[in-house]
Amino acid sequence: MLTRVWQTRPVTHIIKRAAVGNAGYKSNINMCTRNIGSIVRRKIQAIPTLISRRSKVMTAPHIIQQHENKFNEGKLYHGFECVRVESVPEFGIMSYTFRHLGSGTELWYLDRKDSNNVFSINFRTTPFDSTGLPHILEHSVLCGSEKYPVRDPFFKMLNRSVATFMNAMTGPDYTMYPFSTMNEIDFRNLQKIYLDAVFRPNLEYLDFLQEGWRLEHSKIHDKSSEYVLKGVVYNEMKGAFSENSSVFSQNLLNNLLPDHTYGFVSGGNPLEIPKLTHKNLVDFHSKYYHPSNARIYTYGNFDLQKTLEYVNNEYLSQPKGIDNAYSRIPSQPRWNKPRNVHISSRFDNMGAPFEKQNQIAIALLMSDVMDTQETFVLHILSELLVRGPNSSFYKSLIEPNFSGGYNQATGFDPQIKDTFFCVGLQDLYVEDFARVQELFDKTINQVIDEGFEPSHVESVLHNIELLLKHQSPQFGMGLLFNSTPLWNHDGDVVSSLRVSNMITNFRHNLTKDAKYLQRKVEQYFATNTHRLTLTMSPDDHYEDNFKTAELDLLKQKIMALDETKRKEVFENGIKLEEAQKAPPKLELLPCLNLTDVQEMPKMPSIDILRISNVPTQVCHVHTNDISYLKLHFNGANLNPDEVMLLPLFCNVINDMGTSNYDFREFDKLVLSKTAGIDFKLHFAENIYNSKSYLLGVYMTTHALDKNAADMFSLCNELLTKFTLNDTERLSMLIDNYVSNISVGIASSGHLYAMQSCSGLVTNAAKLKSQLAGVEHIEFMKNYVKQNKTAEISEKLKTLGQKLFLKNVMRCALNTSEEFYPSLVKHYEQFLSNMPINPDAKMRGERDISLLEPSQQHFVMNIPVNYCAKAFYAVPYTHRDHPTLRVLAKLISAKYLLPVVREQNGAYGAGAKIGSDGIFSFFSYRDPNSTKTLEAFNNTYQWLQDHNAELTEQALFEAKLGVLQQLDAPIAPGNVGIDYFLYGVSQEMFAKYRARMLSTTVDELKAVVERYFKNEPAHFGNCLLGPENKDLETETNLKWKIIV
Repeated sequence: MLTRVWQTRPVTHIIKRAAVGNAGYKSNINMCTRNIGSIVRRKIQAIPTLISRRSKVMTAPHIIQQHENKFNEGKLYHGFECVRVESVPEFGIMSYTFRHLGSGTELWYLDRKDSNNVFSINFRTTPFDSTGLPHILEHSVLCGSEKYPVRDPFFKMLNRSVATFMNAMTGPDYTMYPFSTMNEIDFRNLQKIYLDAVFRPNLEYLDFLQEGWRLEHSKIHDKSSEYVLKGVVYNEMKGAFSENSSVFSQNLLNNLLPDHTYGFVSGGNPLEIPKLTHKNLVDFHSKYYHPSNARIYTYGNFDLQKTLEYVNNEYLSQPKGIDNAYSRIPSQPRWNKPRNVHISSRFDNMGAPFEKQNQIAIALLMSDVMDTQETFVLHILSELLVRGPNSSFYKSLIEPNFSGGYNQATGFDPQIKDTFFCVGLQDLYVEDFARVQELFDKTINQVIDEGFEPSHVESVLHNIELLLKHQSPQFGMGLLFNSTPLWNHDGDVVSSLRVSNMITNFRHNLTKDAKYLQRKVEQYFATNTHRLTLTMSPDDHYEDNFKTAELDLLKQKIMALDETKRKEVFENGIKLEEAQKAPPKLELLPCLNLTDVQEMPKMPSIDILRISNVPTQVCHVHTNDISYLKLHFNGANLNPDEVMLLPLFCNVINDMGTSNYDFREFDKLVLSKTAGIDFKLHFAENIYNSKSYLLGVYMTTHALDKNAADMFSLCNELLTKFTLNDTERLSMLIDNYVSNISVGIASSGHLYAMQSCSGLVTNAAKLKSQLAGVEHIEFMKNYVKQNKTAEISEKLKTLGQKLFLKNVMRCALNTSEEFYPSLVKHYEQFLSNMPINPDAKMRGERDISLLEPSQQHFVMNIPVNYCAKAFYAVPYTHRDHPTLRVLAKLISAKYLLPVVREQNGAYGAGAKIGSDGIFSFFSYRDPNSTKTLEAFNNTYQWLQDHNAELTEQALFEAKLGVLQQLDAPIAPGNVGIDYFLYGVSQEMFAKYRARMLSTTVDELKAVVERYFKNEPAHFGNCLLGPENKDLETETNLKWKIIV
């Protein structure tokens, strides 16, 4: 489910790889596939990765020769003057900048032969309190507009579109409304919805009560029932502030830049949100959503003339331009001496021991974001200082192993007016705070004295150059996200695309001045007095204090009520309930029809070969001079104890070096020739019967064609000569791993809840949860306590020797047809060096068994719940599977979102079916637990009571929701991945898609009767959330409570 999201800090910059998808949720599902199966990642990230967190440059498709200009500077097009035309040849882009003569609205069009077109309306929004005003407005404008007076058309359009991305988001200083689609009819439909929403929203008072906050009776129709605080954003932010890493990052921003809008919480502090009034909302919209304060972005190959004409005629021909200086953000006045701030946090009962659950960060204000070359240099500096074993802070702060590693705030952040750098540690003793500050200063002085190794600098630059050529199906959306922070402050976004020029300038400066980087370190680090040291420690009473403050706030609101206002609260509750339950006027919304989506996207053919007796999949695609290598190692030969170590093994194996190279040398070599070598745990349930599954390790890498031989050589080196002998380093990596896997649970709680819930249904899903779910955290903590590092080292070594064998390996190669003959020679050489064990099994599927019904509650010290219910249905190839997938979309849109989200206040809710045959319900940041579980259980009754709503149109809308996933664009490097990982051929996929589209209303109703009428034989319920002593009484079920 796509959701509107608030973010502590925006997620992008031009030097960061475009990471586009569901911005609110981070999934452990392999996003390159069409949701066929699951790749279990090392951990579920909690916060969108920032530039230097994993520092990637935006991905870019291949260069396409542009033809003559479509628009000319100085000419007028439908009220828009074309003021700038420039070619960006490295990305095959022709950039056109327009300014509307009447309103002053700026429009940026990136013309490119890319079918995945993007559109967005951005506003610079600068709040001066923490009531969440821009965030609640972002929600509210999408609740109905002048042309589309429909309750929440945003969510309604999710199933009336085939958008490849559809969202809205609030940053610290902007609000944006982006979507992308490959269908032009869909593009025009969504464009109309979004434009009317932002420029002419209804902003109804009832929508403010639903999305923002409201005082309401706990029993809406009972005046004598107690008052409660509700609201979607209110509960969303309670959930956001339940994640300690989010609390830390938010406070870092507020305290480092305290003098203007960054000193406040744009998403809203839960204790401040109830101070917001509906009038505040309306006034803010009138001021900040004026066309003169708007920026419109469009990208792709659709006709821009239609956009210009529509925007001008419908929305910009009347408003007069105003000076938008009121929304400009001044630079933060620089401090003349460093500051120190200490904050408290809740104790995370799944994290480190209480006495070690502390965090510290040292942050320094850097350059103005407008200076793109300086920003680029600071990005490189950040890489050199914090990324990987060759970086300065890694050596001084991480390797001594007195913490749980870098915290989530670490890195260079170029996403606000004044950029800043931060290095922080998590899970350390308070006594080590002073040590961190001493080591920071010592490290900086050492860098100034000694500089950086040239080979290290070159490896960073190579990584950037490689990522410039790496192709992404969401390139246009990535450009938008990456450019928005700069564009928001009137920066030169076109020049910022010229990364090659910035690299050239950087090399020139480095050649001219051998101490160029050292002087930058001295300027920005050694002599910089705008420095904040932020520390955070857990407080046993943190949650109790919050509940007390929340209760006091509620009491204040109640005491302010006179008889008239009490009546108003009661009546508003009833009015809102009636509005939420009223049939939506869906006929007012545009929708695609079957002919618009009947044709399946064309995919390149795949060749299945045996090369040197290794099953090899080859796909010839235009890869922009990059070759992609994927390896799968079957884990059939691993014993149960070794299987449990697979996540740890995947996490450390590429960080320990080899017998020929120590870990520093090997890391430098890998980054100078490839994009890195990554390992993940992989599950693949049998798609035919779900009675067995394969378990293994999935390795990926890619390199420029000219470096393909080195890529294979480095893979050989790692796979055949890995070493785990350095127990001191291994101990540090293990400690960091254990620390990191507990981060982000509250932010991605619905994923953990669903995963654990599925583990109550089958033994395979149970194992998956033990390897990547909440259960894995406790397992690893205990395992590390019970086993010495040397013992773990030996077990991991044995595991690797069993895995990295030629005769349990499969391979996928994606490369151009021209380069394939050269690539296959390197590949054959690679295979000739791989060891063989004749006794190792290639297949060895493990049996899946169904489990008896059960319930479990993971008690967490947070104020919201994540609820899930799961039951076994049918495998992927069963004829009912696509129908159940359609039904899941229908249930989500027609039942769960209106009831669990709108009426009951959760931030999100939905249903899905996986390729493993498990059907799941979930809720996200939910103030309720048993009430939501009851809603899940009432699904069949709702379907019966609303049988008349199971119409052809409702069915078609649900199909469109499925098509968004099935027809999502795939990067050239990932073409064929469904077959390689899960055995789903293109022919099989085509049949699945056709079967889904051909589903009838009668078939849908038959599936409802078949799978929902009676209680399933194998099901589970799972909760992540606060203690509930009445859980068994309220559900009449026996629960396993896990504290």
